[in-house]
Amino acid sequence: MRKLFIFDLDGVIVNSEPLHEHAKKRILSEEGIEEDLDLSWSVGQPSQILWETLIRRFGLKRTARELEDLQYAHILEEIREKRIPTTPGLEELLSHLESQGMRIGLASSSDQAYVDAVLEHYRLSGTFRYAIGGDRVPRKKPAPDVYEAVLAQAKVLASEAVALEDSAAGSTAAQAAGIPCIGYINPDSGAQDLSRCIGTIRHLEDAAAILEEMDNL
Repeated sequence: MRKLFIFDLDGVIVNSEPLHEHAKKRILSEEGIEEDLDLSWSVGQPSQILWETLIRRFGLKRTARELEDLQYAHILEEIREKRIPTTPGLEELLSHLESQGMRIGLASSSDQAYVDAVLEHYRLSGTFRYAIGGDRVPRKKPAPDVYEAVLAQAKVLASEAVALEDSAAGSTAAQAAGIPCIGYINPDSGAQDLSRCIGTIRHLEDAAAILEEMDNL
């Protein structure tokens, strides 16, 4: 029986990948760059890597830290103003996990302040008992650090946990921590290699069936 279910945030709990895309392009436009860039390669990666790359390419004057903070601010603004809902099926999956006595965690590459703000907005802070952002660990995904931190906080073994990710970087991080990972196919996350996941789903509530299969092995 699994004890802990660990969610990714962006692209899983809320379909924020388009919001990240909008925020990045809005910032670039504010910086005078109107070129239509393909930024899909950055899905699941730390935003700092993207901004460092763009700073080198375009000679942006702000630091990667400043640009990343601005990106988070734009996303939160859009979530609040447009009343962006959580991903369909999340409520059903959370209800199932709680009915099975599983604890719920979150491992994100996004900063802790952003993670906390998103959970608070959706009134999920009390549900996600172990929620850790990427700036709280030495290395972000695809390194396993944030998953290892959640395991340590929950005092759970990797073999007692399961993760849910929508990106190659995220699933690699979970698996590097020894945690089996379910892949969530989110069309807005671009072409992600989830082939190493124990299974893939297109609807969040379908994760329950994979958990049942795991328990029957």
